[in-house]
Amino acid sequence: MSFRRRDYPELLETMLTSLAGGVAAEAHPFPPPPGGDPAAPRMELTRPPVRTLVSVHGARNGASFRFRQGADVQLSPDGAALLWASGGARPDEGTLVEVNYLRRDSSARLTDFEVGGVARSLVEAVALEAARVHAELQAVYEAAFLDTATGRSLDNVVALLGVERVPAGRARAALTFTRAGGAAGAITIPAGTRVIDPEVTVEYETVETVTLSPAQTRIGVEARDVEPGNAPVAAEVLTVLPVPIAGIAGVTNPAPAGRAAVAEPDAELRTRTRSILQGSERATLGALRGALARQGVQGEISEPPDRPGIVVITPVAADLTPERREQLLAAIEDARPAGVRVEVGLAAAPAAVDVALRIATRAGLPERDRRAAHEALRTALTAFFAQLPIREDARVNRLAGLALAVPGVEDVTILSATLHRPEGGPGGGVEDRLDAAAGIIRLADVPTRLGDLSIADPGLPTRADLAIRFPLDGAVPDRNAVVAAMETAFATLSATAAAGSTPDARTLSYGKLLRVLPAPVGGGATLAAYDAAPEPKPVLPTDAGPYEVVLFLAQANGLTRVLQAAADSYTLAAEERLALDAVTVEPLD
Repeated sequence: MSFRRRDYPELLETMLTSLAGGVAAEAHPFPPPPGGDPAAPRMELTRPPVRTLVSVHGARNGASFRFRQGADVQLSPDGAALLWASGGARPDEGTLVEVNYLRRDSSARLTDFEVGGVARSLVEAVALEAARVHAELQAVYEAAFLDTATGRSLDNVVALLGVERVPAGRARAALTFTRAGGAAGAITIPAGTRVIDPEVTVEYETVETVTLSPAQTRIGVEARDVEPGNAPVAAEVLTVLPVPIAGIAGVTNPAPAGRAAVAEPDAELRTRTRSILQGSERATLGALRGALARQGVQGEISEPPDRPGIVVITPVAADLTPERREQLLAAIEDARPAGVRVEVGLAAAPAAVDVALRIATRAGLPERDRRAAHEALRTALTAFFAQLPIREDARVNRLAGLALAVPGVEDVTILSATLHRPEGGPGGGVEDRLDAAAGIIRLADVPTRLGDLSIADPGLPTRADLAIRFPLDGAVPDRNAVVAAMETAFATLSATAAAGSTPDARTLSYGKLLRVLPAPVGGGATLAAYDAAPEPKPVLPTDAGPYEVVLFLAQANGLTRVLQAAADSYTLAAEERLALDAVTVEPLD
């Protein structure tokens, strides 16, 4: 049912036309039936011929509108139809047009319609009261719709969806969303976006839709606790997006939350209800996936064909405490379809996939900016794998696009993607999952998570710090000799990595480190000599005797590897370079 409010002038014209013996408020649908000139539609009148066209009223852009004679509409020469002018205002499609006109043979019941006359004054009084009734009817009509209802009427409308206005006193917090490095363009954060704490004890939702402009790196928005009775959270607690947003690196509440002094305004209630309507999947598989996402847990959902009415959920998580499992079960029960039993199995640990890539940053870029580009790329790729659905292949082109979107990055190559299955489990071991021909990383057959992310950049070497501690009664190592030996070894390893040699040749083990160090710490041999030696290779030392030797490798991606025991080693990526930063030689305590 639709309603169009008639204002006072329209009602007055309609009543006067009727009293004058004319045809009042003759309704015609728009557009008229097909036929004739589509640029100037012809609307046939019911009781021609027409002597005088009094007025034409209808709906335009959802509101009442009086169409102008001559500019918008005119009477046809034969007096049998209305002709809509090309380029003039037109009624909304699917609405009714009401026409007032006088017929050529009409006889007026009254002839005195002068302003101030008795008949005119009576008609004006009736039209005024009718206009007031129409205004009240419009208010009643609008009270039935989400976009136009206010106050108690809005409460009644949203109650049909099980939504209630949030009273005063609910915890509220100001959130700050931060753009991911390299994410370009506008990023919209819709109202109703959920944010939780790492322990999933509280859950807040944003109360309005905000958009990060292309030039913005962060934006603030108000959020409300979805549960009543919770105490306001402290600062820096709301830091987890259960459902990641592309281009958003993180979220937090810089200041402690407080309590709202007033009840939820109409605008926020409309926005919240609209977001519920848009994302209110309930009693469906999508609702179950949403329940998992809001708990910050990935999971596999299946419907066994031989077990009708059963849905099986297998959480995919490295660790799922009993408390977290109970929270997950409660969320699933709330979203469970009626008449369907949901079985939640034991959590399955995802396999780790290590990704190694090489990038080329712009020549002449300062080292600080190179490191910023590495950090931005690392953030973008981590977010990509966090958002990647379970058992879905990763597209190499997508990874490359994320890398090239980072300012300063000019080229990228995916070197490897290695899957590490749990030892002892089905298919345990290490597998190469990079399918360069198909342009994918094959992950569709097993739940995975991102393991080590190695980023090599010929323009940004891996920095190394060497610490040697000697006994007070022992010989003191020559620092200059140590520096020379390490620089020679690093040059050999860098050249080997640039040539794309085998992983064994690109690996610096703790034993190789001790072998190249000069006496009295090590053997003083070179890596080139070791690599050129025939099989079997010389036996590498396993310890430095009374000396303590520790090598710190600060990778370009921000991670640090430590070589201080026989089992420790570091494999350079293709084209990775090593550079010696500092050598410390000091006595043992």
